[in-house]
Order: sequence, then C-alpha cells, then structure tokens
Amino acid sequence: MSRKVTVTIILLCVALFLGGVLLYTIMKGGGDRTDPIRNHGEKWRIGYYEGGPYTNYTLTLRGVITGLAKIGWIEDIVIPEFSDSEDSKMLWDYLSKNAKSEYIQFVSDAYWSADWNKEMRKQEKESALKRLSLEKNVDMVIAMGTWAGQDLANTMHSVPTIILSASDPVGAGIVKSNEKSGFDHIVARCAPKRYISQMQLFHDIFGFKRIGVVFEDSKEGRIYANIEDLKKVAERRGFEIIECHAKDIGLTEEECRQEIVRCYKELAPRIDALWIGLHRGESVKFMPEILRPMFEHKVPTWYSEGSKGARRGALLSIYMKNYIPVGEWAAAMMARIFHGARPGELDQIYETPNEIVINLETAKIIGFEPPPGIISAADEIYEKIEQ
Repeated sequence: MSRKVTVTIILLCVALFLGGVLLYTIMKGGGDRTDPIRNHGEKWRIGYYEGGPYTNYTLTLRGVITGLAKIGWIEDIVIPEFSDSEDSKMLWDYLSKNAKSEYIQFVSDAYWSADWNKEMRKQEKESALKRLSLEKNVDMVIAMGTWAGQDLANTMHSVPTIILSASDPVGAGIVKSNEKSGFDHIVARCAPKRYISQMQLFHDIFGFKRIGVVFEDSKEGRIYANIEDLKKVAERRGFEIIECHAKDIGLTEEECRQEIVRCYKELAPRIDALWIGLHRGESVKFMPEILRPMFEHKVPTWYSEGSKGARRGALLSIYMKNYIPVGEWAAAMMARIFHGARPGELDQIYETPNEIVINLETAKIIGFEPPPGIISAADEIYEKIEQ
C-alpha cells in the first residue's frame, strides 16, 4: 500500500470519527455549552410555577439568578429582601422589571401559584397548560416543588421545564427515575441520599429508639415528611417511627400551626427524637413556640430543610449553603437546554454535602452536652434561639 493511500485512509478515518462525534453531540442536543445565546435573535422567555409560597422556593430562585449571572446570561443584580421572604410573586415581579439581559426575560404574567389551595391548583394548572400548549409564548418554566412538578410533568405540553425543590420527585410520580425523567421536555433535580444521610447522622448522635414525625395523611404529606426514607433507615437501624397525622393543605396557616401544636403535645412524652419535615405548621415562623413540648420533655429535634430551623430552636439541622450551588447547577441546565440539549436526556442527580448546624441554647434546655467532635465539625453554631 502506497504512503499516499495510507495517509488518505487515516484522514478518512479521522473525518468519520469527528463526524460521528459531531453527530452524537447534535443528537445529544448541544453538548455541555452554557455560554449565552439568543433565541433566533429574540430573548428566551421564562415562566414560573409553584404550588404555594415557601421559603426554600424563593431562596432557590435567588440561587438560580446568581447562577445565571455567573455564566453571563444576565447582568449582576442585587435583589433586596422583601417583607415576606416566602412571597415568590414579589421576587418574580422584581426580576421581570429589573433583571437586565440581552438573552433572557422573566415574563411577568407567566407566573402561577396555587397558594396551597386544591381548587386554585386546578385553575392554575389549567391556565398554565393552556398557555404552554396553545399560546406557546413561553420558552421554559422553572417549576418549584412537588405540586408544580406533578402538574407540569406530563404530555399535555412540550415546553422545557426544570423542576427544583421537590422533596422526592420519583416517589411523587413526577419523574420515572432519579437518573432520567422519562419525559423529553422535563428535567428534575434529584438528590436520593439527601434525607437518608441526615437521618443516619441524627441516629449516629443519639441512637434513639422512638422517633416522632408529623405529616398530613396523604401521598403528598408522606413525601413532605420523607416517610419512605425514614422507614428505610428505621429498618436498617432498628428504631420505631411514631406518627401523628395533622391536616395541612386547604387550612389557613394558623390552623396548620394548631395542628402541629396538638401533635407535638401528643408526641413529646412518647418519643426520644423528632424529625421535622415540611408541614406548613412546622414553618420556622412558628418556632420556637411550637417546640415547647419538646423542650419540656428533653427531646432532640432535627429540622430537615436547612439552618434556619436550628436558628429558631431546632437542636440540629444542616447548613443549606447549597442554594447557590443548586442554583448554579440549575442555571447550567437551563443554558444547555437553550443550546439544544433535550431535558429528558440530562442527568438529574445532584447531591450536596451535609454540613451540621447546632443550637447550643436548645442543647442546654434539653440537657444535651454536645461532644467535641460535633462542635468542631459544625459549620454553623448558634449560641441563642432567635425569638
């Protein structure tokens, strides 16, 4: 074989290889590119959907904005603190008016929230799906929480949707698996080890035999309280779960608080640890008052959703500095989708490390002497309970 023929064959093989790589990248939908681009000369139009107000939703959305600014999709923006930290409408309105970008637009009227009302949920879902499927003037939706994920993870529309802050997307029936959503237009952040690792750490510290948990006796209520994860850890570790059922959806916040007060009084004499999930009556705005029975009965408490719970009286929690990392992850996902990546083909698993938070005043009240190892490992330490 002549040298010329050999070189020709090599060049042909290289061309075929590069062509295959290019085809694979196209089929995968844009690869990993996150640099800002316009939508055929126009701005990408983004909407927002939630089941109701919740602090984690607004914190996560702020993290997304930070992430988008970091990779150049919007200009740096200082977002003020609002009178109600849970009110995403105030935040969304501010973004729609003040976020400066050549590439994306936060559409002011592409906003849906059911305010945790079942009847309103039906109306908001119908309104959103009508706009997404018929009017088609929204290019992407940020969906916050379990309700939002359940309402938009379907074949009734095809608008790319990124689902964040859902407690258990698989258990809630939002996505088919932790790895892939099962829908071409859906990607949901999944963290299958998130709550299990917290529960294991809680048990490592106290070795409790009976842990209490409060939740609404519904599919959603069990998901918000992480019951399936709690059962898995209980089976492995040999402790008992003591339940108390408290109504949540459809009640006023005050009625939710009263439900929790009733359950905590009932549970406190019967348990040696308490897991605090996502019941509306367990909001940090009602702490430390709702925790009084736990203080009286010397019950250690773990708040599952970040350091704000420990600041307000829960004994232990995790340091939720992950709002910005999660926001950056979500921003990168959004950018990849704008470049053509198919949401349903993106890897959904994103775990963040658990870093412990402790409240020393609570520890003193319940008679717990924190071992030096916990103090040295704690990422945040609160000397007092914030009243």
